[in-house]
Amino acid sequence: MPPHEALRAWTRGFLDHAGLRPGMADALRTVVVFGVRPCASRELLVTALTSLVAAATADGTVRPDTRPTDLLAALVGVALGAGDPARREQAERLLALVLGGCAAEQG
Repeated sequence: MPPHEALRAWTRGFLDHAGLRPGMADALRTVVVFGVRPCASRELLVTALTSLVAAATADGTVRPDTRPTDLLAALVGVALGAGDPARREQAERLLALVLGGCAAEQG
């Protein structure tokens, strides 16, 4: 799949996973946002996003100043605010806002 579609699919999967179990979003927040020392889970997430963002940047669909760590923090915010399966429509809107903010200007 094209890089921007792969990034969207991965981020949706992330939100799906965050909403699977009660407390998962809080656990992700602890690992991603408040982790002060290296954490294997955080590094795996950052590595995956780094690869996806790099590919989407290379094909011109994502802004070159998009930082995978910033995107991950935003995803955790979406998961905390709308990660419950009953709020999936809101999560999709928030995800669209986040990914729209990463989109490269097409001109």
